Amino acid sequence: MKFLRYALPLGVVWTCACTVPSSPAAPSPVAVVESTIVSSQFEAGFYRAFLQNGYEAPDHLEPIRTLKGPLRLYLRNQDEAGRGIDATTLNSTERILRDSAWIWSGETFGVAEVARGAGTREKVPGWITVKWRSSATDDRCGRSTVGAEGGYIEFNLSSSCSCGMASGGVYPRLIRHELGHAMGYYHTDSLADVMYGQAIPAETCDALPSDRERRHAKFAYGAPY
Repeated sequence: MKFLRYALPLGVVWTCACTVPSSPAAPSPVAVVESTIVSSQFEAGFYRAFLQNGYEAPDHLEPIRTLKGPLRLYLRNQDEAGRGIDATTLNSTERILRDSAWIWSGETFGVAEVARGAGTREKVPGWITVKWRSSATDDRCGRSTVGAEGGYIEFNLSSSCSCGMASGGVYPRLIRHELGHAMGYYHTDSLADVMYGQAIPAETCDALPSDRERRHAKFAYGAPY
């Protein structure tokens, strides 16, 4: 499990914790992808970082893990203590996840179904479970499995994870970032990328995936180019 702290100039600390499944299926390695792609828009180094954790662990590349689509999302309507999640948070999270799934899949699929309830769909193929906790003493804002069937995303509803939004909840970039992990992506080296894994300024809290993330998502998910 990896923990990355997001520290803002005002002292707010955000954390992304990314959990890698222990026994993943291993799709084609990046070398195979490189040998089949002839495009000036393909960057092998970035692809390794994005799909194989090559930025943070260049000597221990992960197998490529992408999900089959369309996705199904299960949004828990209460946190780990049984406290209800407000409709505004659930609705905004669902909207951002729906929009982002299309981008992260390389524009090949979206979200086919969204269910809400107090249960879980973890370890059920085709589903991503979104769950919640509320901890003011734990500065981890989000964590997720990486490209795991029946995986999960977990958000911390602490006020330090809201990026100053009046409505509370979690900030949009964090939602996009954790869905990126859930769909198979790792941290990158540029603030312009949603999958950037270092401190970010407050004005980027609603950032969308960068052009190079979008391009390489298409390569990853086999979209026609």
